Amino acid sequence: MDRVECMRAFIETVRSNGFAAAARALDLPRSTVSKQVQALEDAIGVQLLVRTTRSLHLTEAGTEYFESARDLLAALDEAEQRARDGVGELRGVLRVNAPMSFGLRKLGPLIPLFHERHPQIELQLVLSDQQVDPVRGGFDVTIRIASLADSSMVARTIAPAPRYLVASPAYLERAGMPQSPEDLANHAFLGYGYLQSGVSLALSNGEETRRVQLSGPLQANNGDFLAQVAEAGMGIALLPSFIVDDALAAGRLVAVLCKWQAPPISINAVYPSARRTPQKTRAFIDFLVEEMSRANERVGCP
Repeated sequence: MDRVECMRAFIETVRSNGFAAAARALDLPRSTVSKQVQALEDAIGVQLLVRTTRSLHLTEAGTEYFESARDLLAALDEAEQRARDGVGELRGVLRVNAPMSFGLRKLGPLIPLFHERHPQIELQLVLSDQQVDPVRGGFDVTIRIASLADSSMVARTIAPAPRYLVASPAYLERAGMPQSPEDLANHAFLGYGYLQSGVSLALSNGEETRRVQLSGPLQANNGDFLAQVAEAGMGIALLPSFIVDDALAAGRLVAVLCKWQAPPISINAVYPSARRTPQKTRAFIDFLVEEMSRANERVGCP
């Protein structure tokens, strides 16, 4: 069998976590995909996958081979694309992973514009608030909204993501407007993520930093959900501007302690390190940087 096609079958099987899902993605019979992976293992003389009745697992050799094969096929696809430069449009599949709220609020309006520029690129978008492994997930671009730790991935900042402490007018009328960071300890805090015993938050006014311990009745892993319950008067939440700007502009939420800022975070595009970044990946990230720079105003705090 063709070695390259066998490698593609193996990579898609790992990404899809199964032969059946890989076969659907590749538009091939399941038996063909299974035979291609077996032929690849026979050709190199190494077991790459451990097969059970319910799941597949990479062997140690398979993990190393997966990363090398993925990079090799990406380089091959890029070489073919470069050969077409000047005679055709960017084309191919681009797999993107992004947080749910960012995808719905920002990528939703932008994806049609990107498609108009590059109609031959097929986008496969996966929205999830779980932090995925971009390599194992087979994503060309992963959007992360955070301060990034060092990793083997390459990251490019798309735009800053200012965050506001926000609450509903009804909540503030009932519980009072915080006047200092320390006042937050006496308020109901709506936390992001699954936190067991509150959160320690550092706030800075440019001259000094104060750390306060916050707790409250709710933790959730989705920013839009926290914004909704904040609007309903349940407490104070710390959320990025792209989630709360509309509610702030409409008066459904009010920003508190505007002179005190949480540590900065940004919207980042994360992608596998490679000697050459595929052009379709660069085109998508450049597009996001261009479009996001047009909508970076601070509505909540002057």
